[in-house]
Amino acid sequence: MNDMKAVYHLLTVPQSGVRVTIEGMLVRLLFDITPATLVIQEGEEAPTDLYDCESVDAVGRGHDDIVSAIINDRYPSDKVQAVMANYANAQDQNSDLTQAKREEYLAEYAAYQAWRAHAKQIATIAVSLIQQ
Repeated sequence: MNDMKAVYHLLTVPQSGVRVTIEGMLVRLLFDITPATLVIQEGEEAPTDLYDCESVDAVGRGHDDIVSAIINDRYPSDKVQAVMANYANAQDQNSDLTQAKREEYLAEYAAYQAWRAHAKQIATIAVSLIQQ
């Protein structure tokens, strides 16, 4: 799966910022919900109930299942390997990287770590909603 951005029709935005739908063992998550950015033709009225969001499916209801699904959706294993290899190369002061490339790799690693932290926050909210 790749960074699943979606547009959803929502009557209300969940107060928690996370919507959980359970379908058997599948847990569908909507998060990072913001009003949709649409191109509206002149004379047309913009809908007020469409929202851009991340949409991720997790198999399992546990915190770890949900964290993994969110991380893996944006960072499949081959991408994680590349991020980690690039980070190691950027940390090696003897590598022949340019300063710009080194900074790019460090920023890429920081973005990956930020996404992991965000995934953990979303999972904590999702699990609390599932347990209600």
